[in-house]
Amino acid sequence: MPQNPRVRIGHCCPDAPNVDILVDGSPAFEDVAFGDLSDYATLDAGEHEVRVVPSGGGDAAIEASLDLEDETAYTVLATGMLEDIEPTVLMDEPGEVPSDKAHVRLIHTSPDAPDVSISVAGGPELFAGIGFREASDYEAVDDGTYDLEVRPTGSDDVALALDDISFDGGTAYTAIAIGQVSDGSLDAILAEDAMMQIAADD
Repeated sequence: MPQNPRVRIGHCCPDAPNVDILVDGSPAFEDVAFGDLSDYATLDAGEHEVRVVPSGGGDAAIEASLDLEDETAYTVLATGMLEDIEPTVLMDEPGEVPSDKAHVRLIHTSPDAPDVSISVAGGPELFAGIGFREASDYEAVDDGTYDLEVRPTGSDDVALALDDISFDGGTAYTAIAIGQVSDGSLDAILAEDAMMQIAADD
């Protein structure tokens, strides 16, 4: 049997209140705060209507249709400021991850930050030139603990230092840059990604 789609939803809109997410008219995630990323929920394959509304009621900030495929995991993020909020929909496809490696990607959701790059402190650059509402490809890194530095692409200035970040072997991760440069709220979420098991052909 094919594995059903899995979906998680994140609140990355700095000036939006806590929100509820309705899928096909029913609450799926409630009271989601800025900077929160939900667990994965399993849905049926096919088209689903998603509405993001302020917790407790009010007009929808986002109304969107998602067409979900079996054996696929998705990350759906509310991005931008309230005046231009929209869903950023990404497939979580880290591939096969060796037991001594982690697969890591970056998603940029800071609305006032320029293109960003992430490097290991004193070491190699992992991602370069990732723009707002864009995601990098997954990169393989050795399992272990790292100090990471987020910089505007082409600059030596460290906009955000992420210390003691641990990556376990055989695991996939997404780092999400959130907040704003202008008010000093730039931060990052690090989340473990689903690794779907593809059903073998009969």
